[in-house]
Amino acid sequence: MDVSSADMYTGGLFGLIVAAGPVAKAIMVILLFFSIVSWTIILIKFKQYSRTESEGDRFFRAVKEADSFKKLISIYRDSQDNAFYRLVLACYKEVTSRQKENPGKVHKEDLPVIENMLRIAISDESVKLERRLSFLATTANTAPFIGLFGTVWGIMDSFREIGVRGTTSLAVVAPGISEALIATAIGLATAIPAVLAYNYFLGRLKRILSRMENAAIYLINIIEK
Repeated sequence: MDVSSADMYTGGLFGLIVAAGPVAKAIMVILLFFSIVSWTIILIKFKQYSRTESEGDRFFRAVKEADSFKKLISIYRDSQDNAFYRLVLACYKEVTSRQKENPGKVHKEDLPVIENMLRIAISDESVKLERRLSFLATTANTAPFIGLFGTVWGIMDSFREIGVRGTTSLAVVAPGISEALIATAIGLATAIPAVLAYNYFLGRLKRILSRMENAAIYLINIIEK
């Protein structure tokens, strides 16, 4: 690289990345992959949780007006792909199967079975809502250590250059130190959004599951009526 080209890349983040060695660049690529996937999951989960919370609001508005499962299910004819509808539908199927054995009624001894079925349905929805959150936790836990590996490698490279050239001048140690700093910075920039998003979504997930448990209670009340 000539002097003009070298000057063009010095002093900025892009210049540090371009000047980094192959190991540092490989670490940056790995961290970039983690960051892109993490942000994709964050956007998908934000949309999914917002939609589910909206469906919960709709359910509780509808259940206060409906006095039977048929009326409640009819509300979801235009939007059947949601968690609360699947909860209603699973309960309705269990009730109708019980009524085939005892036409027109559901006995008290059937209620524990229906309650267990609702718990299973809520557990299934919980698995769907939790899906991919583990990647955010993995990113939050591993990205700083990947960046730390880049830091250690950059410092080792600086010491190697000192040994080869026999001098501790800034021109010798600066490239390795810059690699160390940029790897640390990218590792933290990848991990911090992931850990914040993971904790945020865990809180929202707990609220959604709590609302589903309340929805199950409403459904049992309809059965008892």
